[in-house]
Amino acid sequence: MEIREVHREMIGAVKAFLANRDGFQDANNWDGLFNYPWKPEGLPYGYAILNQEKMVGFLGTIFSERLVEGKKRICCNTTSWFVEEEFRTQMQALRLFGPILRMKGLLITNMSPTDRAAEICERLGYKHLDGDQVVVPVLPTLAFWTRKRLLVSFDPNEIREHLNSEEKKILGDHSGLACKHFLIKECHTGQYCYGIATTTRLRRLGRLKGQWLNLCYTSDAEVFRKNYRFLWREFWRQGRFFLVRYDSRLLPGRLSRIAMRMKKIRQYKSNEPVHSTIDNIYSELVTFNKY
Repeated sequence: MEIREVHREMIGAVKAFLANRDGFQDANNWDGLFNYPWKPEGLPYGYAILNQEKMVGFLGTIFSERLVEGKKRICCNTTSWFVEEEFRTQMQALRLFGPILRMKGLLITNMSPTDRAAEICERLGYKHLDGDQVVVPVLPTLAFWTRKRLLVSFDPNEIREHLNSEEKKILGDHSGLACKHFLIKECHTGQYCYGIATTTRLRRLGRLKGQWLNLCYTSDAEVFRKNYRFLWREFWRQGRFFLVRYDSRLLPGRLSRIAMRMKKIRQYKSNEPVHSTIDNIYSELVTFNKY
């Protein structure tokens, strides 16, 4: 058995391995594992288990370099972990995690694990980010905001003009993906919130073409929270967003009187303390446009 790094020359083999497996179908042929612009040079797209040159297991690794609490850190979002059933002894499956667990200073996230995968990762030292996901409605309203109060934009070119250097990098890294960018800026204070969200169809409201707006990043949660009610009309106009969904750690406090909470597992592992909020960008959520 051999653990091998997956680089560009192995992408076709990984796609063939993952194709048509129960729970692992992907409409875009797994492009979310390989087509994103921020991967640091030299780091792999994932790791594969090979048994006599035949692939029998894979773990995707979406690496990025980010500024965390003023310090540059290499981050890794683990995803798409699959091992052939006959090779699923705990030791063989866990060997895929060996290379990243040995990397010093790495911040690892696990954004959409199955219950079983989350249990195994917890044994490896992963911790829970939070347990709650919140859903709030975008309520029909006759109230309106004016440009005297807020600048609201969904145009990346316009948004870029208002951002600092780190936020411009985030926008540039995510500009080729299907996710939605937005800016809310208070005209009277100059304070703003730059955000990134994924969008998914509401199955029960398919005929109305309703969508979820899934928040993955907000640069200033307080600006978003206090101006949320002024955004309803724009959310309707931009994508018929009926519901906003977010992890509770991303927006502390109450966003709406009408809210529903549900359990959602997100995990992380770091050898160094992390005091700031870990967001959901630079991950499978944005590369696959899911939540």
